[in-house]
Amino acid sequence: MEQKIRYKIRPVRLIFYLIFWAAAFFFYNVFRSYFLWLAVLVMTFLPVISVAGAVYLCGRIVPELLIDRPRAAKTEEILLELHLRNDAWWLALHCQMQLSFSNTFLERVSTLSVQMPAAIHRDSVLTLPFRAVELGRYTVSCGLLNVQDVMGFLYCQKEISLSKELSVIPRQNAVEPIDVTGFMAGAAEREESRQKGNDFAQVSDVREYISGDRFRDIHWKLSARQETLMVKERVSMAGSEMVLMLKLVKDSAQTEQILEFAWYLGQSFMEQRLPVCLLCWNQPAFQWEEYDCGTMQELAEAYGGIFSLALSDRVNENAGEHMRNCYPFLKSYLAVAVQDGAVRVQMCENN
Repeated sequence: MEQKIRYKIRPVRLIFYLIFWAAAFFFYNVFRSYFLWLAVLVMTFLPVISVAGAVYLCGRIVPELLIDRPRAAKTEEILLELHLRNDAWWLALHCQMQLSFSNTFLERVSTLSVQMPAAIHRDSVLTLPFRAVELGRYTVSCGLLNVQDVMGFLYCQKEISLSKELSVIPRQNAVEPIDVTGFMAGAAEREESRQKGNDFAQVSDVREYISGDRFRDIHWKLSARQETLMVKERVSMAGSEMVLMLKLVKDSAQTEQILEFAWYLGQSFMEQRLPVCLLCWNQPAFQWEEYDCGTMQELAEAYGGIFSLALSDRVNENAGEHMRNCYPFLKSYLAVAVQDGAVRVQMCENN
């Protein structure tokens, strides 16, 4: 793909230079000095060489953006590296790029303008420390490279495409472990059926009724054909685990409070060897997104998925109804939400 390059002249600097050139030429005509003649000669060709070098160099500089890791904890220092590879035998003292830091989850954008030289026939590196003070998925990007000629008469602007993504998660062990013993008795067993079609004869596990089985699991059509009660066996997708329903909202401060509290709550459950399942509402898809987590690594990956969701307030109006409709076999769950400016956790019965 051919890169588009635009040129921008700096007229003020050019006018001042022409004034100095005219003065040097005037004094040469008056005094007829060899040194003045040499000065006029140099002042005539030097701008041409400078501008031509910048035009040539702009097409030869290759920028690159590197990030030391794709995931970091909140307020942790991340190192960004800007590389300018110069394959030409020409120097650029002034290369300018504007970096954009976009938190796509919380819809925040900030910019940073950086300047660096491009050394002759080598790779120049500028290291930038970065600390994210908010949770979310950050996109660090740059779309324009400005190369200025040595004398500063011309800007060559080249369109580039540099982009790196970074997930910022809560800090591990940043607070004291949460006492979850009161919630342990409410650990839910999610039981989801794994049906292979609409015909009940295709259900993978069907057996005869045993005293104590739930009546809602009876396969009535098959029981009528076989003249004995038959029960559908449902396969547990996650076994014993704690389900956390996160009521994320459009307000970024409240959403960040919920996510941080849910992180430490999930960490506390996993320290008790109880996995967690995070449920977040996906409004565009009109469904719950599930994130099963048994380790801190899986929890960090789950947050990466949560950061891709579009925040919405609509689920909070009918959250309980959505849970009953989508998870009819779920006994109970913990709802994590912000109420009166503080994060509240409530054990909810799903019936």
